[in-house]
Amino acid sequence: MLALGACGRVQADTPAAQRQAVTRACLDGELQAFGLKLDRVGCACASNVLQAQLSPKAMTALEDYARGREKGFDAARAGLSGDEKLMLDPERPAGAPDLRKVAADCL
Repeated sequence: MLALGACGRVQADTPAAQRQAVTRACLDGELQAFGLKLDRVGCACASNVLQAQLSPKAMTALEDYARGREKGFDAARAGLSGDEKLMLDPERPAGAPDLRKVAADCL
């Protein structure tokens, strides 16, 4: 019985936990700053696609943002470069790439 219960829990540091945090933040509208405002199916799809397409550092930064860890987000984002850094900038300039570009198949 204990093994069955353990299978239903998601460890906090696993890719599944990252996807879960990103999906929840997307559903709650907390990722609008990054261009993601989707329905339930779109958010679930986006979290899977983002994890597959973004670097592990970028996904960690996004998870930190989704969980409200501002210091972790800022530190992780500082280590990014190029489009990923722009995509994860809540105040990115108009026309800069956003996460919708990465999750385009989910729109």
